[in-house]
Amino acid sequence: MATLLILSALASCAFAFPALLNDNDPQLSAKMSTILGRQVNAQDPVGASKAQTNCGFGGPCLTFNEEQQLVSTSGENQWIAPAPGDIRGPCPGLNAAANHGYLPRNGIASIEQSEPARLLCIKSELLKLCLAVTGLGAAYGLGPRISAVLAAYAIAIDGNVLEQVWSIGGPLPSEFLGGLIGTGQGLSYSHNNYEGDGSIGRDDAYINHGDAHSLDVAKFEAVYQVGQPDDRYTLDKFRQRFHDVQQASIASNPYYFTGLFSTVVVVPAAYNFVINLMSNHSAEEPSGYLDGNVFKQFFGVSGEPGSFVWNRGQERIPDEWYKRPTDNDYEAQDVAGDVLVGYLAYPNTLLIGGNTGKVNTFTGVDPGNFTNGVYNAQTLAEGDNFACFAFQLLQNGIPDALNNDLGAISQATALVNNALSPVLGDLSCPALSQFDQGLFNKFPGYKYSPTGPDTNY
Repeated sequence: MATLLILSALASCAFAFPALLNDNDPQLSAKMSTILGRQVNAQDPVGASKAQTNCGFGGPCLTFNEEQQLVSTSGENQWIAPAPGDIRGPCPGLNAAANHGYLPRNGIASIEQSEPARLLCIKSELLKLCLAVTGLGAAYGLGPRISAVLAAYAIAIDGNVLEQVWSIGGPLPSEFLGGLIGTGQGLSYSHNNYEGDGSIGRDDAYINHGDAHSLDVAKFEAVYQVGQPDDRYTLDKFRQRFHDVQQASIASNPYYFTGLFSTVVVVPAAYNFVINLMSNHSAEEPSGYLDGNVFKQFFGVSGEPGSFVWNRGQERIPDEWYKRPTDNDYEAQDVAGDVLVGYLAYPNTLLIGGNTGKVNTFTGVDPGNFTNGVYNAQTLAEGDNFACFAFQLLQNGIPDALNNDLGAISQATALVNNALSPVLGDLSCPALSQFDQGLFNKFPGYKYSPTGPDTNY
């Protein structure tokens, strides 16, 4: 079994936006050295998964600073329900951040923000990403580099590249569509681009009439139960739940598909985000804990098991809630590390392929078949291969996402490559002259792409 030395490759994505932080920061360098030197016990990957704290791959978190970690829910950050024209979407964390003003309350991420936050990012080459970078850091301790990379990708495939804006929910309003480059459909309708099958709380798009953004209360109740009876949720518990959800999707969704950046990386990372970014921290538990009460508030759920109610768009950051330590942001190397820990512990969750139009017809695809032998199931975990494969999935998904519109592709890829070129430049990637995603055409779910109505979802 491979060790997590592979993460030396993935961790380099932390330098995708070098202008956002000083890369000579000695604290950051020390953290990186510590992380990159860590290995997972090759003889017991499941034990390694179970041993992780709620601070994830960069943990354990050893310090607690009440003043620095308390997240304000008052004043300009008081909770306000979204107005009728405001946009909310499939991500509870983004919805809660918007409801508290850490992201724009209208749900459209752009440069518009308070002057102090704007000045923090004034030297960034991508000013329109600044709100996501500073807002998500202030609310959750999400690192600036991974925030910027994910925002750039969202803008490129589901936002408007010219305006450098993206919607956290449904389609962009008409005032943001001028010179549209991209789909403008927002995260709610980003199926197989950003959102993918097997979500922690949302249904697969195909079996829910294109709706992968509304919470399925029964599905939430099932994941809620994994933390009982001790009322504690962990990364390992969620990884086991991810396996169960995948199998349920294969058994119920004839269009189930996994094989792109959205499903190989983003979907499992979303499970991990709940633990790493929504856990409460204290002096007694500096690495954090997530209980049912906090879990429900972030997901906009009220009531008790058996009578849960989803309150659409009402997600909130709990009062007296403390984020992860400010010297231990959840950065790109942590995101990648936690995804890979899960795959090593539960290798059956690393699926590439899909159902072929009927349930329980999952057919796998070896990476060697669509990379012309550059990667295969045996070599994917060697050297830098996992990192190269993951980021090349991201890059090669852009033409399909934009329906091969050459003008749109060139500008979108330039935006994303601005983030990825330093990453790939630091890796020893094999030359990839062919990435034949045409092999996915036999899976009907690959091309399934619902579009959104003109609503805030």
